[in-house]
Amino acid sequence: MKNVITAPIRWTGSKKKLLNEMLLTFDKEKSVYVEPFLGSGTVLLNVLYQNMYKKYYVNDINSNLIDFYQILKTEKEKLFQIILDICQQYNQLEDISEKETYYYEMRKKFNERRIKVHKRAAIFWFLMKSGFNGVYRVNSNNKFNVPFGKKEKILFNLESAKTISELIQNVEFFNLDYITFLETVSNKESFNEAFLYFDPPYLPENNLVRQQLYTKDKFEHERFIDHILAYNIKFRELTFMISMSDSTYANEVYQSEYTYRIDVREIIRIVNPKKLVRSKEIAYINYKLKIEDRKHY
Repeated sequence: MKNVITAPIRWTGSKKKLLNEMLLTFDKEKSVYVEPFLGSGTVLLNVLYQNMYKKYYVNDINSNLIDFYQILKTEKEKLFQIILDICQQYNQLEDISEKETYYYEMRKKFNERRIKVHKRAAIFWFLMKSGFNGVYRVNSNNKFNVPFGKKEKILFNLESAKTISELIQNVEFFNLDYITFLETVSNKESFNEAFLYFDPPYLPENNLVRQQLYTKDKFEHERFIDHILAYNIKFRELTFMISMSDSTYANEVYQSEYTYRIDVREIIRIVNPKKLVRSKEIAYINYKLKIEDRKHY
């Protein structure tokens, strides 16, 4: 199995442990890769590393995340220096209470939005690194409100960040809602040549469970799948995968005559039987998959 590239941003829910097996299921016959919910960027970075497609269009509704990647792509040296300075300042503090004060001071600066874009991107990296459990969360006023994660020390992998900056040079980044993003890309590229990978906010175990919000707006899964299936009808050769956590509610929403359900645990059992991973990860795809034929990709 190939080495997995770690995203530069700490992010809860990363698919790093499942990624090699997941990538075996992607439709590699297409030339255009489209990802409307970027998240940490782990999937994108490893797709790039394996040179799976010719063109790449990715998006996230989180402007801080996209700003970080844009600056990493175009002005990495400025970004790196500010991050290294922040790490040095934080790590020199001896007491955890001093580190906590530093964290909340940086969070306040971040939320005030009075700082330059490079500094803001660096502080975003710091908050995700030192905040609780790599969670990104905002309140009703769109203010980042994740508490301190009690990190004794934070490290920045400079060489890895340089490699990632080179990898993303040919990626087009967008900060739009997924509907506008898909419309924008479909006007530039034929979706008959595209593979679309979706990692939307996961559904709770049932529709009565309150979701932890990624943004201040609730994600409408029924509207989402209706929109994707409409594209599927318009572009007959388009292929897509939707990642989801296994639940009765997810199956009610996403299982249809147009989709196949695949279990990542079963894929792992076939391609890497010695690997032990606790996962409820499933996916819904609109193309037929014979994983045995892809074991040696």
